[in-house]
Amino acid sequence: MSLFGNAKYIKATKTAPSFSRFDPLPFFRREFTVNQELCSAQLLIQAPGFCEVFINGSPITEDKFISPISDFTKILWYHVYDVTPFLKKGINTLGVIAANGFFNESFQSAWKFHLAAWRDAPQFMLALKINGEEVLASDATWKASFDASHIIFSHLRSGEHVDMRRKNDAWMYAGYDDSKWHSAIERDPSEVTGELRLTPCRPVRECEMLMPVSIRKTDRGYLVDFGKNSAGYIEITLTAPRGQEIVFRYSEEVDERGYPKHNQMDQLYYPEEGWEFMVNRLIASGGVDTFKPKFSYHGFRYVLIEGLSGPLRAEDVHAYFVHNDVARTSEFTSGNDIINYVYTAGIRSCLSNMFWSLTDCPTREKLGWTNDAQASCEQMLINFDIVPLFEKWYADVLADQLDTGELHGIIPSPGYGLDWGPGCDYFLFEIPMRVYLYTGNPSMLTGAIPHLEKYRAFFRDAIERNYEFRLGDWLGGGNSKVIPSEFIRSVYYIKVLRTLILAKRLAKVDAKEDERELDAVTQAFTDQYLNADGECTVNEQTSCAIMIVLGLYREKEILCRQLVRVVERDGIRVTVGMVGVQYLYDALSECGRPDLAYRIITESEPGYKTWYEYGATTLFEKWDGVNIHSHNHHMFSNVLGWFFKSLLGIAPCEDAPGFARVKICPQLIKELGFVRGYEDTVKGRISAEWKYENGGFTYTVTIPDGVSGEYMGRRLTVGENTFFVKEDLLLADNEV
Repeated sequence: MSLFGNAKYIKATKTAPSFSRFDPLPFFRREFTVNQELCSAQLLIQAPGFCEVFINGSPITEDKFISPISDFTKILWYHVYDVTPFLKKGINTLGVIAANGFFNESFQSAWKFHLAAWRDAPQFMLALKINGEEVLASDATWKASFDASHIIFSHLRSGEHVDMRRKNDAWMYAGYDDSKWHSAIERDPSEVTGELRLTPCRPVRECEMLMPVSIRKTDRGYLVDFGKNSAGYIEITLTAPRGQEIVFRYSEEVDERGYPKHNQMDQLYYPEEGWEFMVNRLIASGGVDTFKPKFSYHGFRYVLIEGLSGPLRAEDVHAYFVHNDVARTSEFTSGNDIINYVYTAGIRSCLSNMFWSLTDCPTREKLGWTNDAQASCEQMLINFDIVPLFEKWYADVLADQLDTGELHGIIPSPGYGLDWGPGCDYFLFEIPMRVYLYTGNPSMLTGAIPHLEKYRAFFRDAIERNYEFRLGDWLGGGNSKVIPSEFIRSVYYIKVLRTLILAKRLAKVDAKEDERELDAVTQAFTDQYLNADGECTVNEQTSCAIMIVLGLYREKEILCRQLVRVVERDGIRVTVGMVGVQYLYDALSECGRPDLAYRIITESEPGYKTWYEYGATTLFEKWDGVNIHSHNHHMFSNVLGWFFKSLLGIAPCEDAPGFARVKICPQLIKELGFVRGYEDTVKGRISAEWKYENGGFTYTVTIPDGVSGEYMGRRLTVGENTFFVKEDLLLADNEV
C-alpha cells in the first residue's frame, strides 16, 4: 500500500457488530499542524463502507457515497481530492464519519450480504500530502468515538436514524476536548487483500433537487408527493419538542389512505425485530433541526412524515435525485405522447440505477444485476457518457469471475447467484463489444480475452451436461414460459463464440478453431429450430426476433412473415421478456414493419401504454407490474436505442466502429407525425429529424466532419442533408 504511504485502515471496534436499532456510526478525528507554505495539498481516501471527510468543519467534496462499491477482497476503489483551499497554516483538524454500505450489512436478506467474506466494522484509510510530502496518515494516533455520533443507525438498504440531541459539530474543529474518545484500531494489513485502484468514473452526487408538488394531511401525518419517481432522499428543516421522534417513510406508491405501498418489495429481507424498509427517523433536539441522510438512499416519489408538531410547509422540505453524475449525450422527441413518455421515463430509470454499477432498482435491492444491464447497455451508450462507469464496473466483473469461469448474477456479490445463466453472464461479452462498436476502442474487448475464454469453457461444459440455468426470457408477458431454456442457452453460446472471435481478430490472435466451432453450432441450431419451410419451430416473438437479428435463417423473408403473423396473433401485444426485448423492435424494422414495433410500444396492454396511463414517471419491472414489484427498473429501456437507430436512423456500422461510417436508415411512420433528436458520438454530434407532410416525409440528417454515410443512394456531406420520401414509395418498400 505504498500509494497511501504509512496509512492503515482504522476502525472504532475490532469486529462488525450484530444487528441493532442502536448502532451509531463512528466518528474519527485528528488534529495536526501545517508549518510549510501551502502550494498544493492532496487527500487520498478509501472507505469500503462509505465515508464523509471534513477539514476544519467543511466537507472536502460534494461527492456522496465514497468510496465505490466492489468485492472488497479484490478491488478497493479510492479517490484523490485537492484539499488545498480547506487547509491553513497552524492547527488543522481532519474529521471522518465512517459508514456501513455493503461492507457491513448486519441484517439478513435473500442476497446474503450479512455473510460476506469481507464484512468488518466501518473503516477507512487516508493519506494527506502537502506539496507532495505525506504529512498525515490514518493510524492508531487518531481518536474515535461512538458516543459523539448523532447518526445512531445507518444502512444503505434500510435507512438512517439520527438523534439531533447528540449532534455537536465541535468535534470537527481544533481545540475540541476528545479526552473521552478512544484510540482508533488499526486493521491488520495482512487482512487487506483488495487491490487499490483509482476510481475512473464520475462520482455519485445530488444531481437534481425536487420540490413538493403536493403536501396532504393524512391520519398518520403529512404525505409529500415530489411528482417523479427518483433515487435519493429528502432534506427537511423542522422544529419539534426535544425528544420527539419524526418518522420518514419512503415509497414509490401510496394507497388511498396515503400509506406507503411497497408492492411486495420488502419480502426478501429477514431481519431482526425492529428493522424497517426505507425508513428514516429523527429524534428532535428541541430547536431547529435540518436533516438529510448521509449514507442511505431510497427509491421513492412519496414520503409519509409522521410525528410533526406543526404544519409542514413546502419550503421546508425538498428531495434530491442522487446518482453517478454522468453527462447526457442525447435528446429525442416525437409526435406521440407514449413514445415521449418511454424516452423520458427510460432516461430517469437509467439515472436512478447508476450507483457505482447499473443497479436493478433503487428500492428493494440496489444490486448490480447483469441481466438488466445487458438488456439496456446499448441505449446507455447512446444516451449517456457512460463508458467510464462501464470501465469501473467491468473491472468488478472481471474480478468476480471464478477460476471455473462462472460469474455471479449480481456484481459485486457476496457469493449469491452463480446459476442464473448466460442471460446474466453474457454481460461479460456485451459491454466490451458495445463499447468497441460505439467508440472504436477495442482495448476493453481484447484485454478481456482470457476471461472470455474461461467463460466459454465453462459454458460449453454446462451445455454438454445439459445444465438448465435459472433465467431464460425473464419476465415476459407469458412468453418466458414457452421459450425453451435450451433455445436461449444455444443462442447465447453462438453469441459468445461470435464475440470471442471478434476479440481475437482485433487482437490478431488465431481464431480458426473458434470459427469452425461456430459454424458447427450454428448449423446444429438452425437444423434444430428451423423446419423444412424455413420457419422457426418455436412460434413466438422472442424466438423469431432473435433469429432474424442474429441472421440465423435460410431465408430472412420467411422468418419475417412468421414474426409478423405471431405479432398479429398476439393482438399487437408485447410478450417478450428481458432477452426478447433486445431483439423485437430491431427485428420488425429489419422486416420493413416498424409500424408494428410502433404499435406494440404505443398500444400493447400490458406494456409501456399501461405504465403511461397509470401516470408512471419511470419504467416498471414487469409489463403487468402495476401492483407488484419495482416501478423504477431500466431493464426494458433498450427500446430507447430503437428510437435512435430506427426512428432517427442513426446507427454505427459494425465494420466501421466508432462512427467512422454511419448507417442511415430512418423508419418513417406516418402515424407518428415527426421525430427529432441528436446523439453526441465520439466523432461529434449527429442530429436527425423527419416530419410527415404533403404526402411524404422530409428527412434531414446533420453529420460532423470525419463521418461518412449515404442515404437513398446519395453520399452524405458534412453538415445538413435533406431528403423527401414519398409515402407511396415507402409503402411499396414495406411489403412483408
